[in-house]
Amino acid sequence: MPSISKFVAAITLPLLLLAQEPTQEDLQKAMQNFLLLMEKSTEALKEMSQTEQKALPESRNSWMLYYKDVKNGAKVQKRSDLLIKTQIEYRYFRDQNISASTILVTVRDGIVELYGKVHSTQAAKKAIDLALTTRGVREVISYLIVKEPQKLSL
Repeated sequence: MPSISKFVAAITLPLLLLAQEPTQEDLQKAMQNFLLLMEKSTEALKEMSQTEQKALPESRNSWMLYYKDVKNGAKVQKRSDLLIKTQIEYRYFRDQNISASTILVTVRDGIVELYGKVHSTQAAKKAIDLALTTRGVREVISYLIVKEPQKLSL
């Protein structure tokens, strides 16, 4: 699994560099590797979302794709993509209606893409609103999957 080792290297390299006194070149190289990793993971997730996924017949109606593209109408101040991503993830972590561990947030040039699974359309709307009201966000594109809890029939 070379992709896992690349991911671990991309995460640990900046931490190792911070333990020493990194040069400007080291920081730029680490950031470029991290951004490349984020790009590749975003492409892989988009490809996965566009191909038909096999589902069990009884659960096919229990989920739906909640696609929404919302642009921020207000004047947006430019901010670091990493800062925006971190703030959105923190806001998800603090919200009790959103499971932060099931949503992947990617940010590029102030455009936020959300991938993952939520339990209701209200949670999906809340996730989009929290991302859109974060400072520096120009647009939010949701690829969230709403998976309603299944009802057991005996």
